[in-house]
Amino acid sequence: MKLPSNNQALLTQNSIPATLLKMTMSMMIGFAAGAAFSITDAYFVSRLGTNALAAMGFTFPVTMVIFGISIGIGVGSGSVISRTIGLGNSHEVKRLTVDSLLLALLLVGLFVTLGLLTIEPLFRAIGATGETLSLVCDYMHIWYIGTIFLVVPIVGNNAIRATGDTLSPSVIMVIDIGLNIILDPILIFGLGPFPAMGIKGAALATVLCRALALLASLYILGKRKKMLTSEIPSLKHLCESWKRILHVGIPASLGQLLMPLSAAVIIRMVSNFGTEAVAAFSAGVSIERFVIIPIIALSASLLPIIGQNWGAGNVTRVKKAYKIANIFTIIWGPLSVIIITIANPWLVKLFTDEPSVQKYLSIFLYVIPVAYTFRGLCHNAYSSMNAINHPYHSMVNILFRLFVFTIPFAALGAKTYKFKGLLIGMVIAEVISSFIAVNWTTKLFNETKFSWFKVRDFLRDRQAIPVGPDTPIDGLKSVLPRSNNKND
Repeated sequence: MKLPSNNQALLTQNSIPATLLKMTMSMMIGFAAGAAFSITDAYFVSRLGTNALAAMGFTFPVTMVIFGISIGIGVGSGSVISRTIGLGNSHEVKRLTVDSLLLALLLVGLFVTLGLLTIEPLFRAIGATGETLSLVCDYMHIWYIGTIFLVVPIVGNNAIRATGDTLSPSVIMVIDIGLNIILDPILIFGLGPFPAMGIKGAALATVLCRALALLASLYILGKRKKMLTSEIPSLKHLCESWKRILHVGIPASLGQLLMPLSAAVIIRMVSNFGTEAVAAFSAGVSIERFVIIPIIALSASLLPIIGQNWGAGNVTRVKKAYKIANIFTIIWGPLSVIIITIANPWLVKLFTDEPSVQKYLSIFLYVIPVAYTFRGLCHNAYSSMNAINHPYHSMVNILFRLFVFTIPFAALGAKTYKFKGLLIGMVIAEVISSFIAVNWTTKLFNETKFSWFKVRDFLRDRQAIPVGPDTPIDGLKSVLPRSNNKND
């Protein structure tokens, strides 16, 4: 059964460099919009006073956990859907898309129930008290109820990206930030017929923007991509789909959650050098989030490309896509170092007037960018491992990178050369981690051998078209190695 004409496995046919560049550029727009969304909220809420801004700060750990889990499930759905598109089974693509959205709804129910029951004790335990705690409760009551508009679009947009379309989700995010910029001042401060809602208005604006994203992603999935079906699945099939999605989604979620945990440990180390060092480190990370957008967008674009070609059994194109992504990363890394080095004096003055903070921030901007190339190579490896259904390899790599290398090397560097030594230790950790991740990914690619037993296991594992008299010839050939197209 072939896929609809607007949803063919085009990533198994088109030029890899051109496709990768096009998808990355689209993803960069979306990621920049996502970063701008958070900055917009923080900017308007800061006008309400210190307590309101502090309340937003207290919500970050909880919201980031839910974001991390949602992104992990999105990665899981994107991985299995892209491989099934490569296999050429349109019915299973629709089934997996709907089942991933149903899984997201189930998670929303759990988040909302648990969240609403634990708002006050949870945030009191984190450290919120008095008026700040009251503001946190006001914000989170609305935010939790709107969780459906956060989780489902993240999963839906990953399903869209699995087809190779990274532009549509990015357009949705750009429209989202535009609407948020309009709604935030109206609902927070009250304009025209709308009353001033304070921090509740910020939460409501976020929910309304995410609701628009939900409707847009469902429209694209249903009308444009033809990836939705009204067929009611059996409980057995539904559980099997969820098992496949969660096989990638759970370790991907854990990988997402490990990052803020390790960041908290690093911040604790930085605090030993004073509040000026913490302020400089925080400012440096804010700058970094924008600088590494191309690297993160590139690795995210790599997943559907490798997923589709892996599903089609086209290992040669898988290796080529991975190699080209690494070349792009190796080019961008040094270029970003040059740009930041030149802009260092201007960036330092932009973020602070305090000389001691400027000194620490300048050191950060001279040292940490050296790691961007190696961090990008790590992220390319993580995406590739998830794409070929080896998520636990990816999670173990992240675990080792953060807790076996980064934290110990940072601690050793801090003890030896103080703040600068801490940063150098982090860079060394990224270098070591990248070599391990690249070698492990290459080994996984090379270990794949397509015998007839592999064909059988491949099809059975993906619950794809059965091997028998009715097996489509194209579907069976798709799991065997074949030569690349001329425009590869």
